Amino acid sequence: MRFVTSTLMACGLAATVSVFAQEQAAPSQSEKEQAPKATLTGCVVQAKTTDGGTAYLLSKAEGGSAQMYVLGGSTSSDWSTNVNKKVEVTGAVQTPPDTGKDAPADPKVLRPPMVMVESVKVVAQACT
Repeated sequence: MRFVTSTLMACGLAATVSVFAQEQAAPSQSEKEQAPKATLTGCVVQAKTTDGGTAYLLSKAEGGSAQMYVLGGSTSSDWSTNVNKKVEVTGAVQTPPDTGKDAPADPKVLRPPMVMVESVKVVAQACT
């Protein structure tokens, strides 16, 4: 039952994260300087996006204001070697863009913040 629940959550998350990932633009230099830095600990998970791409997420996050973050700032090969490992990341946290006043918020769409990772340290070889 735990596996089924995890699989369903991962599929739902992958679909919603893809929308967020497609809308994320590269931050300007001034945004990078202004974004608050944080040190977060959590498990690296891989999710497929609706356009066939791959997104990497920090789930079960500790040390921040959210339970989940989109991981950015490193190549996907860096993240693929750390899938299902508990890591500590440090970097600037960016809040997701607003959908706008005119567009109604979709309750099915999850828009986690993104952390632009500057450093990664594996703290455990498996997530619990």
